[in-house]
Amino acid sequence: MRSLTNYAPSTFEERGAAVAFTTPVLAQTRVRKDSRDQLEVMVPNLSEGRGVYVVPWKSLPLAFPMTVHDRMLHDLIAKADGCSPDDIRKAVLEAARCGLAGGGAVAAAEAALSDDDDQRLLINYQLIVEALKAVGLESTEILRVGLTSAEGQKLTRDLMMKAAQRLALEPTELYGRIAELAVLMESIGLAASPKPARLRRLMRDLQGFRDSMTDWATDNVSEAAPIGGFCAEVAEHTVNHARNVIGQLDQAMASFEVLLRQWETKRPQIRKASSRLSWLLDGWEYLILLWSDALTQDRYSQDMAVHDIFRVIPLLPRDEGRIDQSLMADKLITTQKRSVRAYVDWRSGQLDVDLVMRIETLKGKAA
Repeated sequence: MRSLTNYAPSTFEERGAAVAFTTPVLAQTRVRKDSRDQLEVMVPNLSEGRGVYVVPWKSLPLAFPMTVHDRMLHDLIAKADGCSPDDIRKAVLEAARCGLAGGGAVAAAEAALSDDDDQRLLINYQLIVEALKAVGLESTEILRVGLTSAEGQKLTRDLMMKAAQRLALEPTELYGRIAELAVLMESIGLAASPKPARLRRLMRDLQGFRDSMTDWATDNVSEAAPIGGFCAEVAEHTVNHARNVIGQLDQAMASFEVLLRQWETKRPQIRKASSRLSWLLDGWEYLILLWSDALTQDRYSQDMAVHDIFRVIPLLPRDEGRIDQSLMADKLITTQKRSVRAYVDWRSGQLDVDLVMRIETLKGKAA
């Protein structure tokens, strides 16, 4: 292991993607590619401070005791060899479905995959409707007969042929552009969607986390209050960035005809915005659930949950804002040394079964 004592990533890729391990010391650690394009994981400092330990991915099981679920997840990520938030989420859901993190995690994974399927169908239908609307064609008949029915598919083909002619595109090209756009927008959805997609829901939940943490820190007189205030501030900046990205995407969708006609130019912008939103919100779902669970417990448990959150909170990279959140975190540690501590019992090398079960319970609530 090598230590990066003043860890302050400049980009999302350098920060890495959060991995939903159930082993307490590894929970929400981050994986990224090193200079040789090999996977490595960053483990928050096991003593006081904001530093991290960087461990080669293949060496992780040798460096830390891991649950059976985590060993499977470790293997799945190694085989996939990707480390974007979407790559990691796919591996996490696949591991959860095997049941090694409990029945709750299986149900949550199945629900998440089912929701993905629903959103995939919904976004495809909505984009087809938007394409037809952009050229003045009516689409209500498709909704009546059903997009997946034989009649609905024939009607859709006929209408899309007309739309392609009006856009001066080949039908295959129009279908291809919509299909590619659907993949990029699947986790985000459209602003007018009757069912908000995953990342829009996550941003909404993060706003709730920010408000709740702000209220808690304001009313709390313990040493954890400044830490909670800092966590709320990080959430606030993340929400603002995410809102701007979604606003850009919604604006592009509002001019749908222009988007289709200028797809070759617009595609990189949509892809970049979609990827950026995924990176911005990466790692927050677990922390939101952790805080929601803590609010049902006593004040001491809430203090400890705030420490948990602070230890792995997704700080914005330096290139993403004018405020250096890593520097702010270091200053907070300096003034709150008695309060901001790592969990020394994790350094014994033994798995804390109670903490593993607690993390698995939270994992079962994720969807």
